[in-house]
Formats: sequence, C-alpha cells, structure tokens
Amino acid sequence: MLARLLQNAGWNLFGQAAPLAAALFAIPVLLHSIGNQRFGLLSIGWMLIGYFSLFDFGLGRALTQLLAQDLAREDSTQEERNAWLWSALALLGGLGLLAGLALWLCTPWIVGSALKIEPELRAEAAAGLPWLAAALPAVVISSALRGVLEAHQAFRLLNLVRLPLGLLTFLAPLAALPFSKEMPALFALLSLARIACSGLMLWACMRVHAGFWQVRIERARFAPLLRFGGWMTVTNVVGPLMVNMDRFLIGSLLSLSAVAYYTTPFEMVTRLLIVAGALSTACFPLFAQHHSRGDWDALRLTYRKSLLWLALSLGPLCAGVALLAPWLLEWWLGAEYAQHSSTVLRWLALGVFINGLAHLPFALVQGLGQAKVTATFHLLELAAYLPLLYALLQIMGIAGVALAWVLRVSLDALLLFVYSARILRPQQPEHT
Repeated sequence: MLARLLQNAGWNLFGQAAPLAAALFAIPVLLHSIGNQRFGLLSIGWMLIGYFSLFDFGLGRALTQLLAQDLAREDSTQEERNAWLWSALALLGGLGLLAGLALWLCTPWIVGSALKIEPELRAEAAAGLPWLAAALPAVVISSALRGVLEAHQAFRLLNLVRLPLGLLTFLAPLAALPFSKEMPALFALLSLARIACSGLMLWACMRVHAGFWQVRIERARFAPLLRFGGWMTVTNVVGPLMVNMDRFLIGSLLSLSAVAYYTTPFEMVTRLLIVAGALSTACFPLFAQHHSRGDWDALRLTYRKSLLWLALSLGPLCAGVALLAPWLLEWWLGAEYAQHSSTVLRWLALGVFINGLAHLPFALVQGLGQAKVTATFHLLELAAYLPLLYALLQIMGIAGVALAWVLRVSLDALLLFVYSARILRPQQPEHT
C-alpha cells in the first residue's frame, strides 16, 4: 500500500516538476520581452483563470471523495459509479458557462478600476481577458474529469495528460512572442492550450472508467455532491482569495511593477509545493477508502509516514532557497530583482515549508468528508488575514505582504494539525 502511495506521489511530482522547469526557462524570457508592466498583467491573467476555474463549487473534489468510497465497496455497481460521474458533469457544465460569463462581465471593472493599469495597456487587457473567459467552461469540467482519475488512483495517466497543460501555461505565451507581444495574443494561446488539454483529460477518463458513455444522471446524487462541494466552495473561494488578494492589493496601492517584484519570487518558491501536492493528492483517495472501510490503523500509518516523508523532502529545499535567495534571484532574473525581492523570497520560503506540511492534514480532514471544517478554518483566517495584509503592506511594502502570508499559513497549519490529532486519536475502551 505504501509503495503504491509513493509511486503515485512520484507520478504527481513528475507531472508538476516539468512545468516548473518550463517556468524557470520562460519567465526570464517573458520579462525581458514584454517588460514588467505586461508581465504583471500576464501573472494576474494566470491567477484569474486559476481562480475562476474554481467555479466548480468543489464538485471535482466531492466526486473524488464519493467515487473513491464507492470503489472501496464490494457491492458497488457500474450504474452507481456512473451516476456520480454524470451527475457531477451535468452540474459542472452549467457552472462552467457561468464562470466564463462572470469573468467576461467583470472585465470592464478589472481593467477600469480594480487594477492600476497604465493607460496604454488598458485596451490590450480589455481585449485579452475575454479569451480567458472563453476557456473557463472546459477548465471547470476538467475538475470532474480529474476527480474521476484520482478516485481510480490513475495518477500515472492523469499526470501524462496534465503535463502539456503545465508546460503550455508558460510556453504558450512564449510561443506568441514572434508574432505579437500584446496581451490578446498571449491570452489567446493560453486559453486554446487549456481547451486542448481538457480534451486530453476526457480521453484519459474514457480509458480508466469502464462504460464512461453510459450516461446516468440522478437528481438524488446532487444533494451529497453539493453538500460536500458547498463547503469545498468556501475553501475554493476563500483559499485562493487569500493567496491572490496580495497581488491585487499591490497592484491597486503600488504598481504593476511591484506586482512583478512580488509575484515572480512567489511563483518561484511556491513551486516547491509540488512536493506537498504530489503526496497529499495521492493520499486523499486513500484516506477516503480507509475511512470507508473503517481501517483506522491503516489511516494513521499512511498519514504519519507521509508526514515524515514530506518534512524530510521539503525542509532542505526551503532552507536552501532561504539561504541562497539573493544569489538565486540575481542568477535567474538579474541584480534588480535580487535587490527588490530577496527579503520577500526568504519569508516565502519559510511559509512554503509550513504550508507544505499542512497539505497532509488538509487532505486527511477532507478525505474523511469533513469539508465543513476546512471551510470554517479558512473563514477564520480570512477575517484575520485581510487587515493584517493591508497593515503590513503599508508599513513594509511587498516584504510585509510576504510576512502576512507566512503568518496566515502558520495559523492554518496550527488549526489543521490540532484538529487532525484529535480525530486520529485512538478511542479509549469503555470501562464497565
């Protein structure tokens, strides 16, 4: 069991490490070619398509959890599994259209007042963002397709089909440069890449899920999906909001150049979270299946071993980044970025280690079907984080933004570890 877990985590790591290599290559070229202002806008475009893709309302994660539990049951039938799949797809089809419409309708506000965009770039931004909106239906539906592959623990196939998406996130804008350096061309190629990769995900699901096209939509399935997904929605909205609010606030109060000085080290160091994501994603369906069978010993062993492996692998990486921050930035992006972003990178390296460890209790709590708990924690964190973020930005600039993020993920980790310790505690036998 643990050997298969490590194998699945290895495939997850492979699927995310290759895009990291693409980012390390593409970001300096993009910065040099399009400048800080356009790169700041491109980084916000990456953020927007990621954030609005969370209009799946947690149904992708809900499908993984419920389908994994069904697969663990010996009396489960193909009709029941297809009912989960197609009921989720029916809901997500409509939600994807709403996501695209919402981003399209928000474009004038984003361009006109939400961000401090230079006047000469506003027309480019207004013409480019609708391309992202057009890709969102396919992106949202992909969350259900990914959920199917994760429930079947088909991590090898999942990562082989996700690999082009990760690469093209950075290489597609790069491919547009010989033809145009303006935002509509960059966003158009990024969106077309997303749509094509969604088609690959559909093909993968057809290979793994027997009888995929036996459509079975049951309204009775909507309630369990929406109940779990509803609390996941809180996490999916509030979590990325806390991650991405910083660059919106920097862009509103400082400048797009400041967004680039903060976002670039953030994108660099948070890529180390692929280690945590690889392991926690592999653990999630296992947690759900162990819980479905009532096998608490296997659940505790999987959790504790995984946490130890994660600490030993992520810790040295984050320490190395913190120690070598100025040299890494100067080597990668030049002396200007080393001067503006070294302190930011050091704070973020600490936060990545803390946040990375918290991935496992997060996956545990949700694998046990308790998405309400993680959602409640995120709401508490949001209330504390927003005023802290604003205050530290005013006092310390972008270094204060990084410190606020570290404090927020530290609170998140504390809440998750304490709660996980409680639910994993062996039950004491009753005395008679």
